[in-house]
Amino acid sequence: LTLAQAIEQARGHSPAFRQVQNDAGLANWGVRNAYANLLPSFDVGGSMSYTGSGASTFGGSTFNQSSPSLSSGYSLSFNWQLSGQELAATGQQKANRTATDADINNAGESLRSDVTVQYLNGMQSVAQTEVARQQVQRNGDFLALARARYQVGQTTMLDVRQAEVQKGQSDVALLRAQQTENEAKLELFRRMGISMPVAPEAVAMVDSFPIIEPHFEVKQLLSMARDENPSLNAFRARERAATWGVRSAKSRFLPTVSVSAADIPRFPVESQ
Repeated sequence: LTLAQAIEQARGHSPAFRQVQNDAGLANWGVRNAYANLLPSFDVGGSMSYTGSGASTFGGSTFNQSSPSLSSGYSLSFNWQLSGQELAATGQQKANRTATDADINNAGESLRSDVTVQYLNGMQSVAQTEVARQQVQRNGDFLALARARYQVGQTTMLDVRQAEVQKGQSDVALLRAQQTENEAKLELFRRMGISMPVAPEAVAMVDSFPIIEPHFEVKQLLSMARDENPSLNAFRARERAATWGVRSAKSRFLPTVSVSAADIPRFPVESQ
């Protein structure tokens, strides 16, 4: 498992990151809805009536209709309304979309940082396990040497017992190091958002990181942080979105322009 693979899988499976990433679709639809509110609306309707033949009495008068009649009609109306709030809503929704993109970028950078740190922790635990394993081998050799020297009379049983204690302590240290290594690998996969496909012992972390002395100045670091820090950029985007929210609220006091038109013709049709 390389660090690049770990980050790639984390961006595709991490529940926390995907939850933030899902807000992008809502923000895009918010912008579309704001522009759709600026469009006019059209209403179309239709009607049909039928009157049968016969006589009817109304107010003491009798009305005769020798044949049935059928009439139909349709209605077409146009409405368009424009207000300052609807105009400000487009800018507000676009600012919200920019803020959402900044939040997603911030979440992505935080995820990359978390996975990288945990990957390094895993590599550190692997190295510590290897050191503990070498210590077990070394103490085993010391124990074998102490027993051999005791058999030829060059040392006492106390030295053998001390070597056995050191060998037992190194065995316990190895078990603890292996447990720490397995926990570090499990935590890495948890942050990636996927289940470990194999046993922790079978996961090999194969990346290597050369040690290079950094050369930075405080002013340069501060300038880079002000311009590129994703968390700060997200806060700035939210500030702009809040400013547009204030403008949208104030625009409610502006007048509203409304235009409407309607056409309702009827077409009588008589049948014999």
